Amino acid sequence: MIDSVSGPTPPLVSDDTPRVAELRRQVRSAMDTPPETWTCPERIDDRFMSEPIAVRKARAIATKLSAMPTDLWSGQLFAGSMTLHEPRLHCERGFPEYLTGSEREDAARRGLSTSCFGHIVPDYPRLLDEGLCGVQARAKAQFQHCADDRERAFLESVLIATDGVMDFARRLAQRCDADAAEAPDDRRADELRRMAANLRQVPAGPAQTFWQGLQAVWLLHMIFHSTLNGNAMGRLDQYAWPLLEADLQAGRIDWKSAAELVDCFCLKFNERAKTTDDQRPESREDEPLDFSRRTRHYTSSQLGRRRDSIDATNHWLQNIVIGGLAPDGSDATNPVSFLLLESYRRHRMTNPLLTLRAHHDTPEPLLTRTCEVLKEGGGMPAIFNDTAIVPALERIGIPVGDARDYTNDGCWEVIIPGRTDFRFQRLSVMLCLEWALNRGRSRLDGSRAGPDTGEPRLFRSFEEVWNAFETQLDAMVGATVARIVRTIDDRSIFAPVPLLSALIDGSIESRRDMTAGGARFRTYALLAESAAHAIDSLTAIKTVVFENRQATMQQLCDALDANFEGYEVLRRRLQEAPKYGNDDERADSVGRDMIRAFTDTVARHAQAHGPDVKFPCGAGTFSWYVGIGEGLGASPDGRAAGEPVSSNFSPALGQDVEGIPGAILSYARMHHCNLPAGGPLDLRMARRLVEGDVGTARMVGLLRGFVETGGAMMTLSVADVEELRAAQAEPEKHHSLRVRMGGWCAYFTMLSQHQQEHHIRRQECGR
Repeated sequence: MIDSVSGPTPPLVSDDTPRVAELRRQVRSAMDTPPETWTCPERIDDRFMSEPIAVRKARAIATKLSAMPTDLWSGQLFAGSMTLHEPRLHCERGFPEYLTGSEREDAARRGLSTSCFGHIVPDYPRLLDEGLCGVQARAKAQFQHCADDRERAFLESVLIATDGVMDFARRLAQRCDADAAEAPDDRRADELRRMAANLRQVPAGPAQTFWQGLQAVWLLHMIFHSTLNGNAMGRLDQYAWPLLEADLQAGRIDWKSAAELVDCFCLKFNERAKTTDDQRPESREDEPLDFSRRTRHYTSSQLGRRRDSIDATNHWLQNIVIGGLAPDGSDATNPVSFLLLESYRRHRMTNPLLTLRAHHDTPEPLLTRTCEVLKEGGGMPAIFNDTAIVPALERIGIPVGDARDYTNDGCWEVIIPGRTDFRFQRLSVMLCLEWALNRGRSRLDGSRAGPDTGEPRLFRSFEEVWNAFETQLDAMVGATVARIVRTIDDRSIFAPVPLLSALIDGSIESRRDMTAGGARFRTYALLAESAAHAIDSLTAIKTVVFENRQATMQQLCDALDANFEGYEVLRRRLQEAPKYGNDDERADSVGRDMIRAFTDTVARHAQAHGPDVKFPCGAGTFSWYVGIGEGLGASPDGRAAGEPVSSNFSPALGQDVEGIPGAILSYARMHHCNLPAGGPLDLRMARRLVEGDVGTARMVGLLRGFVETGGAMMTLSVADVEELRAAQAEPEKHHSLRVRMGGWCAYFTMLSQHQQEHHIRRQECGR
């Protein structure tokens, strides 16, 4: 027994059950077989095309589910699959048309999406507590309060979409019963009959057992992803533990069976993964690159030479969060936290992603087990610090109980689960500085993107450089916020989300779709991109040009125009200037000023538009650090044009010469109280440094130190350069080797050589 953990700590299960071993073999084998696309209905019935779009969207969901195959993976304990095994059929692709031709043309003309990609966490606790019948009862009770046809159409759309889910569950139950009649043995027949009984109880009604709870959550997750909404799982250990605890107390389950259920559940997230070269990026309509895209120049040779990072990640926002504070402020660690950690360790796959929430009182056993899992590679779980993130959320108006219940959206951006309509936008602060040093123009192609802030060669003080940078930043943020506020409801015109809205707090009560403002919280994160390079560049200008007088602004601008050719001495001086990530106050003070300028600018523009939308700030690149760098010219920190930027809020590659402690101390000083959306510090450690119990204890101390210093988010990837090189040479022997990609994980052998070399360089540099 461990006093700080709710309930008994589950015994570690080091070995797979035969079922889990066979299922993992099936999943890994299937990854090498390209799936065929199933025949999804092309459109909803023509007789419904005169109905409101929200109702038509719900009918499209129900139509797809009515045709969804009900095949089961052999031996699985959970029904419903996005990709089948035999035949290898991918059921996620395709969605019935629900718009008329003129509506689709109108959407295209106005630049509006006709789908809603995701980045949301549904209210799974409510699903388990009341079931979809309970959701429908609340919707039906709202009809008497409807003020107009739009509100009635929304409520009707909720009923149609949830009916479609329950009908699909009934078909799955029938399939389980049919398979039970032909099962090879009595044990499997009994399992299939129990699966059928589970599906007749959930998701229509409340979950009564741990098995039913996981089945309900998986089925809704699978349906969301199959109907244009790639959502995350949230705090699974929090809402699943009460069901497991009740099962244990009633003698319905033992720890071994519970671990097997968790293993089978987690394997479901990998059924559609692929390791084949034919994979193409799936639609990422949420990817907001407005300003970065203007200066991004991919040539056909570049695209042919390397696969984009998204192409290789098998990432679909399937993140699970464990640990952390409960809404009442107590520690929320429970046995399911450990079961999920162990399942990730055993499977050695990239899904589901795992994030640990830590705080001052996180139990030592949980931190120790987390470090033991991190030592095996893969960069998961990521570490979030409640003591930094919760107060930051409170500062933007999130009540403390909700703030303590935060989760992430599938990558790492912070949201409140089941209560939030979330989107994000990346804004390149390095691009702002580039424009400031080039009269508002791109240094790559000369195109104008920002205001003309004057001839930089004539700047006579660092203050003038800073003022030009702030002017560019103000213009970028102002235009972005104004566009967001002006267009934020546009998704609801052509892409409402009735099923997702049914599980978002506030939508049914307000009788509005989530995309039309129905959610209790509406947040639009603004993320500072290429932050480390902007900090280092501003510090270099301040140090080299204005303090040490080792160059003039004329020489600096000429060197940037020439991409440092012929300016090797100046470039070396710029590279030798103080850098973020070394516990150096000269650079860190510039970093704090830059973050303050960014957050103050966002707050000022957000305030001008009223309280309806919250704009939490953060810093990040996700996995796009290579492409972001290709869109930037040479920078004053000595980085050449086109070179990758550092990931998320990490120090620039090779510049954190003081190692991991220096990186953590610098990162911790960056005003995380004003960065509620987050911004990970991505670190890498050599495997030889964390070997044995001593190495584990060293890592636990590092995690404790990270929490105590006030950093917000950290990822730790453990590998040796030799291991990565060996995987390049013999990929067939290293198919489970995983690397962190900024917001998720990828199989190293799936990456292009360009990306692999970048990861090796980062490992050599400790990042």
